[in-house]
Amino acid sequence: MFWSKSYSFNKIPDLSGKLAVITGSNTGIGKVCALEMARKNCHVVIASRTESKGLAAVDEIKQVTGNDKVEFMQLNLLSLQSVKRFAEAFKAKHDRLDILMNNAGVMMCPFGLSEDGLETQFGTNHIAHYYLTILLLPVIEKTPKARIVNVSSAGHAFSMLSGIDYDTINEEKGYSKVFQYGKSKAANILFTRELSRRLEEKGVDVYVNCNHPGVVRSELTRHIINQKSILESIYDAAMTITTEDGALAQLYLATSPEVESKKIKGQYYVPYGKPGWTVPFVKSEKNAKDLWDYSEKILKEKVPGYDGAPL
Repeated sequence: MFWSKSYSFNKIPDLSGKLAVITGSNTGIGKVCALEMARKNCHVVIASRTESKGLAAVDEIKQVTGNDKVEFMQLNLLSLQSVKRFAEAFKAKHDRLDILMNNAGVMMCPFGLSEDGLETQFGTNHIAHYYLTILLLPVIEKTPKARIVNVSSAGHAFSMLSGIDYDTINEEKGYSKVFQYGKSKAANILFTRELSRRLEEKGVDVYVNCNHPGVVRSELTRHIINQKSILESIYDAAMTITTEDGALAQLYLATSPEVESKKIKGQYYVPYGKPGWTVPFVKSEKNAKDLWDYSEKILKEKVPGYDGAPL
């Protein structure tokens, strides 16, 4: 609530001819991003798990914006096979991807495993989005000035205390929903920096960045809201921001002309479109490479026929 707004919806340029995929965009800040980008004539793909909710969001956005280029494609981030089906279906329909916004996520949920045996938070927030991005790279790389936005969190700071132990990352013993969330959000930043570095090394001009949306009042907090005291709830009502404000940092990275003119790559931004501070853990090149190697190892174990990232 104390940040000045350096970006706003009216600064989003015309996005005619551009195509965006936004994960988890049937609700929350993802839906706001989809709505505002569609309002600026972008072709938007609502990538979410539940068809009824996804189609409802498509209908609403079309009605509000008058933009008919809004479509739903099913994506369940708790299933690597679903991620693969989504990517294959997308590439069969489209030959370009200007903006990939890896927005969907879960926060501080009870311990659980995906259908691939991955812990829910780390599997959803990082591994599934890593896999999705790698699968979509062929169309991203051939789209001029394409952008990738990974939605992280200030919660990445918990990694400064816990680090990431890949040997125990999917185990229930010792599971802390708070620290696990922090690890997954640290992974978003590490992935951003390593992917950006590898694309630069390959000579591909893609703008890969990540952001902290702010402390947003949305469905993301559904696993912790019932545990709050009355005083904490009052505090949150005063200190949290709306989904509209929470969408601004990632909309800045996805749409602002400044990202190209200032050559913003591999960076972490905060509300409302400003460079942010990160803990030393996510600045480490070794930690970024270790995460990349672990992600590749997991995909080769879990996905039959996966040949590895083309980077």
